Amino acid sequence: MKAHQHIDVRPWHVFAFGSALGLAALYERVQGFRSGRQYVLCHQSPALNHITLVALALVAGAFLMAVVGAGTATVRSRPSRPPFLIACMLAALALVVAADRVDAGGEQRAAKMAAEPFRENICDYTPQVYSATPGWFSW
Repeated sequence: MKAHQHIDVRPWHVFAFGSALGLAALYERVQGFRSGRQYVLCHQSPALNHITLVALALVAGAFLMAVVGAGTATVRSRPSRPPFLIACMLAALALVVAADRVDAGGEQRAAKMAAEPFRENICDYTPQVYSATPGWFSW
């Protein structure tokens, strides 16, 4: 890049980037496309349900960041500055990575629960299956 050139980031770039990240993160969480690691649990776990909801809320936050960032940049009276748009894109990426980290914590908790010894008095009659997400965005 030469000295007189600058980065030309448009609001639609933010929307496209954040939406693509959000869709990919949602796609990885769809039941049919899980990684194959499944944990059979003796009973329903409210903690795992909460972890799943937090991860989905973070993915929704990536969508929201894409829409709000692009919308804010579009309606501003003065031209949008690339640092603001880049910050919105980085925030969407951070939310998707955070969702994967939350899911990784849920998988660890499910693995511990599945490894507990079987006690018939606390088990439901129908076992619960927890499916892990692939973790495409966590490194």
